[in-house]
Order: sequence, then C-alpha cells, then structure tokens
Amino acid sequence: MRDVKMDPLRSFERIMKILHCFSFEQPHLSIEDIVEKTSYPKSTVYRLLVTLEKSGLIQYDTRDNLYRLGYKFLEFGGIVHENLDIKREAEPILSELHKATNYTVLLGVRQRDVIQYVLSFDSKDEFLSRSYVGRSRDLHYGALGIVLMSYMPEQEVKEVLRHSPLVKRTPYSLMDEDKLYERLKQVREQGFYVDIDETFVGFTAIAVPIFRRNGEIHDAIGIAAAGFKLEGENQAKIISLIKEAAEQISQRLGYIPHS
Repeated sequence: MRDVKMDPLRSFERIMKILHCFSFEQPHLSIEDIVEKTSYPKSTVYRLLVTLEKSGLIQYDTRDNLYRLGYKFLEFGGIVHENLDIKREAEPILSELHKATNYTVLLGVRQRDVIQYVLSFDSKDEFLSRSYVGRSRDLHYGALGIVLMSYMPEQEVKEVLRHSPLVKRTPYSLMDEDKLYERLKQVREQGFYVDIDETFVGFTAIAVPIFRRNGEIHDAIGIAAAGFKLEGENQAKIISLIKEAAEQISQRLGYIPHS
C-alpha cells in the first residue's frame, strides 16, 4: 500500500470502522452491537448504516433487526478475485496438484500482518479445512503463515508478534519466541515447513513459498491431510510435488532463480 502523506476523511474512517465490525464469526450485527464495537453515538451509526444500505454495501433484515454486508461486496470481491495475478496463475497448477494428491490444497497471500486465503481445493476425506477463501488469520497461523514469516526481516517478525502473540492452539503448539526464530531460519534454509499437530491435532500441513518477479515473497501454497497420510516416504513425495508446483507458479509470475 502507498505511504500517502494525507489525513483520511473522518467520515470515511467511520464508515470503514463500521464495516470492520463484521467478520466470519459475526456476519450479522444489531445496531447496538455496532455502537458497542465502534463507540460512536447511536444516531451517527444509524445515519452511516442508512448511507451504506442505499449504496448496497449493507443489508438490513427487518425480521431480525440485524445488519449484514451487502451484495455490492460480492461484485467488488469478484473484481479483485478475478484480477489477482497470483490467483489466475496458480489455479490450474493447484487444481492439478489437488487431483494428484486428493488432499486439501490452499493458497495464502500475506496482507500486512495477516494471511488471507485466496484459493482452496478441499479434500473429500475427513479433513475439513477451516481456511476457506476470503478468511484471514494471524500471520503465524499454520504452515503457510510460518513459511511467509520465515522470509521476513527479524524486526518485522517482532512487530507481528508484538501485535499478535503466539497462540497455543494445541498441546504441541510452539510458544517460545526464541525457538520460533530458530524455526524460521531453518524453514528459510530448507524451503518448506511441515506442521505436525501444532494447528490441529491429528493433521499435518506442508507449505512452501511462492516467489514473485522481484524475488519477494507474499504468497505460499500448502497441502493438509490426516497426519498418518503425510508420513515417511509419502511426506517426501508430497514435499517434492508441492515444491514443483510452487516453482511453476513462480515462473508464471516472472521469477527467474539465481544460478
């Protein structure tokens, strides 16, 4: 994002704060919920909600007296989604990877201090991915997030952890920041990361980075499945397949590896 030396319009800031009240966890909110989340006067919230409703950005359910994001975001989201270079270039390759493995396949993109999922191919077995398209997670969440963090400068990693401390998601989750830095160095050296039981007990995820034209890393792809399916020789095979897919996507994005 550009660093523009200009103060944003106050009314726009208020509108954005209202829109940010909605999430996957809370897609429907009452006006009282929004007042509590924003600390704006109820009259101000009501006027802004009416403005957003007229623009199609908010919809009001008269039966339940609840608000939700409007249909216009589907149009905006479609425009962004269809014009993401990474999405367009990665989709056919990840589709083939999904067919070859029958495991869940994900593509995540770094958005500042979070990872957002832009492509997902779900498996038909017992693993139900909760990282569906559009969802954002803490940057240190799961295998894809760890891969992205491994290529960040240490100061940036510290800032991420300051705003979003490590979370104990399972009994096996890494909670020691010093050990995390060691892990990130190892991941960067080997070019992939294997998450075993640290995000979901009984499941393993493998992730590798995508290199863009300038060599920067904003994206990662991953495979997830029940842990027993990603052990031993099969794990090595999957690592090889996913690294090959990442190389193909990187090449499509214009990346030329140094010889």
